[in-house]
Amino acid sequence: MKKYVRITCNSKVVAENCEVANNVFSRFMGLMFRKSMPQGNALLLEPCNEIHTFNMKFSIDVVTLYKNNEIAEIFDSVPKGKVKPAVKGGAKVIELNAGEAKRLGLKRGDVFEFEKID
Repeated sequence: MKKYVRITCNSKVVAENCEVANNVFSRFMGLMFRKSMPQGNALLLEPCNEIHTFNMKFSIDVVTLYKNNEIAEIFDSVPKGKVKPAVKGGAKVIELNAGEAKRLGLKRGDVFEFEKID
């Protein structure tokens, strides 16, 4: 059964429904082969500090977090077929629809908050 969390940052909702990928298979599959991701959704990969976009059908924003949920790095509008380098100290990755990080004004040092959805 899939787990979901709600993500906020700076009093703004980052993702109302964030799917949690926290095992080898779900992290490997990520967003591969999906045609799109609904607006307001995201994918949390943990543990994770680098990603690829092979077999992706759309561009994404990639937000790498430290263990304390502080933003370590943001990669905007990563197209399909790319590999992003490992982020030193990175513990989690949030994948958002392309353009969301800028729209939300996310920046290094911001801290995400996670709320479990039942």
